[in-house]
Amino acid sequence: GLPICGETCFFGKCNTPKCTCINPICYKN
Repeated sequence: GLPICGETCFFGKCNTPKCTCINPICYKN
């Protein structure tokens, strides 16, 4: 599995740096 950023996302953007939104969770690049 991908490392989770600990952030949820709803519009394709994550506030955490170097994180990508895979709805509804942000994952580290």
